[in-house]
Amino acid sequence: MMKSERILTAIIAVCGLFLLIYASNFEAPISYDPVGPKAFPILLMGLITASAVYLTVRPAIMFEPVELHWTKHLLGKLVLCTIALIVYALVFEWLGFIAATLLMTVAVGKLFHGKTIPVLITGLVLSVSTYYMFDRFLDVPLPLGIFG
Repeated sequence: MMKSERILTAIIAVCGLFLLIYASNFEAPISYDPVGPKAFPILLMGLITASAVYLTVRPAIMFEPVELHWTKHLLGKLVLCTIALIVYALVFEWLGFIAATLLMTVAVGKLFHGKTIPVLITGLVLSVSTYYMFDRFLDVPLPLGIFG
């Protein structure tokens, strides 16, 4: 019988494989990078897929099984987390990276019973520092939204 973690990692592996195939077809009309827009998503999806396949098929002796005990409470949190991710994707360009990431971090932090002030501080530090890293070090333009 498959345990919860093996089922989840198998689902992630299948989704990762489809996203890997999808990313391999990326074409940009104008590209300033000789590798093009494919490299990052292919690398990321390749690592996620390979890791998920390993976690799905690894020998049972290498880990201690974890049973999640699927309760209505846990499923409710998973649904709310999924809704938060969908809202994040929908408002990402309109609000911009910093504001959308701040809201997402706060929503997930509160969902898991984080205290308001630490969740707000963590969200602010995470969103601003991640934006700065992508903008300055990786030279990846992210939408500014309401700050632009």
